[in-house]
Amino acid sequence: MEEYLLNLIERMGNDSDHNMEAGYDSSKTISWQAFREAEKQENESYIPQLIDFIEKEKNKKKRDRVYFILGHIAKNTGDITAINFLIQRIEKETDKYVISALLDRVADLKKPKGTDLRPIIKAMKSEKWLIRHSAISALKQSSDEEAENALIEVLNNSTDPDDLTYANAALNKVGTLRAIPYIQNLLSSRKRDVKLSAKLAIEEIEKRYTFTKSTDR
Repeated sequence: MEEYLLNLIERMGNDSDHNMEAGYDSSKTISWQAFREAEKQENESYIPQLIDFIEKEKNKKKRDRVYFILGHIAKNTGDITAINFLIQRIEKETDKYVISALLDRVADLKKPKGTDLRPIIKAMKSEKWLIRHSAISALKQSSDEEAENALIEVLNNSTDPDDLTYANAALNKVGTLRAIPYIQNLLSSRKRDVKLSAKLAIEEIEKRYTFTKSTDR
């Protein structure tokens, strides 16, 4: 792997109080600065190296850092290979914190129609709420009808108010008019967050489709 990437990964794990290197703000930790640096990465030539590192690395904390780097390269470039790899890795990890963070990376990515969303949808059924909620949110930027179907299923079957709130928030971004009857059922919820997120989702979907209709004229 390129020396720069190895150095960046190491710096992301360095929680020293101050970075005294020239050109850096000494009030920030080395780790904080490295994460900000990782967020700006857009060199697609790094993708095969990062994928290879993840597949071979045994240390989950290091894999977690590399997911962060790869996730931001995918976000900044839209590289479909990186997007698909990150989604498939959801089923490979076992630590709930690593899985949740990985799903949060995936949530930031635009997932075009035809993307295999099965690992995300499977994670939505996890008994661990940390994974489940991150998985629901991970469908926010999906263009496939399968995402809407999975979110509607949450509305129909879950009694967890947090599940319902996260699903409403995701449908706010990807829902179609078809989802509105299911969301409307939650407008009478006694839970404030569920009711408010349902109201906002309906308003956003209607606004989106009113705008689409008006531009088609």
